[in-house]
Amino acid sequence: MTAGRARRAYARVMIVPMVMSAAMWLVVAALVARQYWPAFLLVIVPVLAIAASTPVGERCQAVFMWARAPRLHQRHTLGPVAQVLLEHGVESAHLTLLVGPSRGIAVTAVGRRIIVVSRGLIEDVRLGHLSTGAAAAVVAHEVGVMRAGLTRSDPAIRVLLAPWKVWLTFIALMWAVASALIPRWLMLTCLLMNAGAGIWLGATQDPAMFVSTACWAVVLWTWWTFRSWSRARHRIGDHYLVQTGLARVYAQLLVKSFTDDYTRDRAVRLQHPEMQGEQVVVPGEAPRANPALSTTAR
Repeated sequence: MTAGRARRAYARVMIVPMVMSAAMWLVVAALVARQYWPAFLLVIVPVLAIAASTPVGERCQAVFMWARAPRLHQRHTLGPVAQVLLEHGVESAHLTLLVGPSRGIAVTAVGRRIIVVSRGLIEDVRLGHLSTGAAAAVVAHEVGVMRAGLTRSDPAIRVLLAPWKVWLTFIALMWAVASALIPRWLMLTCLLMNAGAGIWLGATQDPAMFVSTACWAVVLWTWWTFRSWSRARHRIGDHYLVQTGLARVYAQLLVKSFTDDYTRDRAVRLQHPEMQGEQVVVPGEAPRANPALSTTAR
């Protein structure tokens, strides 16, 4: 998996959200700005998107993610993790580390400069549930994605896709309520019957009936593009782990945490990169990075 293929996957995943967001931005502009809606769409929204890509804009997005500067005890816990990253040549110049509220093990890149580490990851390292090597591998995976340029436009994209995010949150809430009341297999059966009825009525009665089937085709396309993008992102991060010599410890973490076939295949590729034609890096021979990982949020 190359960065070019990952960017193409990213471009595909943006098609439906961009189209829907453009339509919803048009409605918002007509309601808010009224006769000035062209200026709202052509000036205000692009300016906000450009501003979001600046260092201040990235920091503002981190604030919206409830991320903050690490406290003293968190910096103390992350010190050995930063040392492992340094020893494996993970470049961390100009990166700022923030702490998010999630209780799970998660690391998120924001734009080109900010890495948000979950509170749960820090606590697991402190309690000894997660080794410093495994924590460093999780951080390095996201750094690899960032270094490939795949998160560079995320802040601007989040602004442009704000209506899509709101709509998607509403649909997710409706789906959660329906899932609590109706068995999932029954919901999926009804959806398939709806799509099949649309095809039959469109072919025998009125071609307009194809609309429902077309909508479900768009939903399936969107789901496929999101899955393809997620897997392309994984491959880029995995490749960076192989380059830095942290692949095996990350593979062990995946095997310990997940049981699905896709993740197990990832673990095998990480443990045996020579099967994919990757260059194996010996940890002791990895190049050293000069700057340490910034945990001061400055």
